[in-house]
Amino acid sequence: MTRFSGRPYGSVTAIPSKSAAHRHMICAALAQGRSVIRGLPGELPDDLTATLDCIRALGAAAVFRDDTLEITGINAKPDVLRLDCRDSGATYRLLYPVAPLIGGRAEFMLSPSLAARPMEPVTELLKSKGVAAEKLSISGSFGPGEFPIRGDVSSQYISGLLLALSLLEGESLIRLTTPLQSKSYVELTRASLALFGGESQWKGRDTILVKPRRLKAADVTVEGDYTHASLFLAAGAVYGPVTVTGLDPGSIQGDRAMLSILDRMGARVDTGGGSVTVSPGRLRGIDVDVSHTPDLAPAIALAALAAEGSTVVKNGGRLRFKECDRISAIATELKRLGADIDEAPDGFTIRGGGKLHGAACLCHNDHRIAMLLIMAAGLCGGIELNGAECVSKSAPGFFDEYRRLGGSIS
Repeated sequence: MTRFSGRPYGSVTAIPSKSAAHRHMICAALAQGRSVIRGLPGELPDDLTATLDCIRALGAAAVFRDDTLEITGINAKPDVLRLDCRDSGATYRLLYPVAPLIGGRAEFMLSPSLAARPMEPVTELLKSKGVAAEKLSISGSFGPGEFPIRGDVSSQYISGLLLALSLLEGESLIRLTTPLQSKSYVELTRASLALFGGESQWKGRDTILVKPRRLKAADVTVEGDYTHASLFLAAGAVYGPVTVTGLDPGSIQGDRAMLSILDRMGARVDTGGGSVTVSPGRLRGIDVDVSHTPDLAPAIALAALAAEGSTVVKNGGRLRFKECDRISAIATELKRLGADIDEAPDGFTIRGGGKLHGAACLCHNDHRIAMLLIMAAGLCGGIELNGAECVSKSAPGFFDEYRRLGGSIS
């Protein structure tokens, strides 16, 4: 058990966007020549390490020095690919349709929680194209054409197809059979492909045209991560001013919506000069639709604990298929702290402003749950956590960030 306490405030620097970094790394591996990816953390989080190991297994050469990764595009094409995705859903889903176009048979190694996440929309689609597609293996190439896929299970399905279809000889269409959720992540993929010479465009609201392009090496810099910053920004609304530097106010990251959410809740939000500062105000509960921003649910929950009235998080059913069932985990652990919270099938309701107390809590092997509970420690006089080291999945330096903001770890 590790004890956390303190009311965080001050300034931190945004870590590089994990979502953007995944996409840049894969595009660089698929491109001709040597690419340079700048602005990475000195110690890669577990998820990015998984992607790095997998692109090396695909035949790319990669050298990591300080905050810069040099990647030379795939040359050798192994007959059998063994890709250890660990617990990284982005690594797995982005590379799944790409792998059979690179080598022969691809075998995936997944953590138990990742293996439990749904993949049927992709496997069934690729089977219809003549590919031998199972959850843990895939073999057989496929050609251009029309690719119908659900848009409401995981945007990573669409992102993986965008990457794969860019490698084919003819134009393809991705046709969404249900409304797209988390569209910003698809846009991140399209933006990353464009940096490496790829081309895609929307045809109406539910179809993406993917043009065949030979990807070319590029020199790119990873922008700051709004998802990780969201909990620090929420802490600014709850405890005292928090400034996060290195955030682009014009970013296409969907989780930039945290700024407007905190503004609606009554916090003071100031942007400018490449930084965002959030200061406390009289927080009030609001309704938040997280269909496009499910990863913001933990940060919204933190702010809701200190807000007057009810905060309702809805349309977040996909939260049940993350590293853990995040809806259940948030409800269970915040109840241990005395929070007034009700769980719903697609979200939760928190009636804030009540008195909280310390407790021993579980992280459910989920980095976002661990970070939420650590940041909530200041509202309840401290908490004890089992398994807090899981924060290394996305942010190996999280404990140092917490200490810099005045938090105590013992």
